[in-house]
Amino acid sequence: MNTKKITVFVLMVMVLSANAFSITNQINQNKIKVTKVATFDGYDAEDGYAFIIREDEDDEDSEAIVYFTEITEAALKAVNLKSNDLIGKRFEIIYEVTEYEEEDENGFIETYESYKLIQVKRL
Repeated sequence: MNTKKITVFVLMVMVLSANAFSITNQINQNKIKVTKVATFDGYDAEDGYAFIIREDEDDEDSEAIVYFTEITEAALKAVNLKSNDLIGKRFEIIYEVTEYEEEDENGFIETYESYKLIQVKRL
């Protein structure tokens, strides 16, 4: 009889712990969808797909290179981004920025961003 009570108690603790962990991960992740006009800068196996994006549309000097290592199947089918013929061409891209926090071994929390290319449309 005691074995059944202990087993039920242990299972309840495990379920509650798993729920608390998943809620904590959801709190620490923010996702934002962004639509921009960008110039394709090429593909590299290590860095992924590179696009030059103007952060401020009015300022020509506010260009930044954004690397996408994750890409949806729809975006892959829309345009062959591994082709060198598309370097320098303009696209309208929709991508998702996921901001997440990780705690290192010393207890410090670092904030990171990952970029996922969702849709690509040639202009």
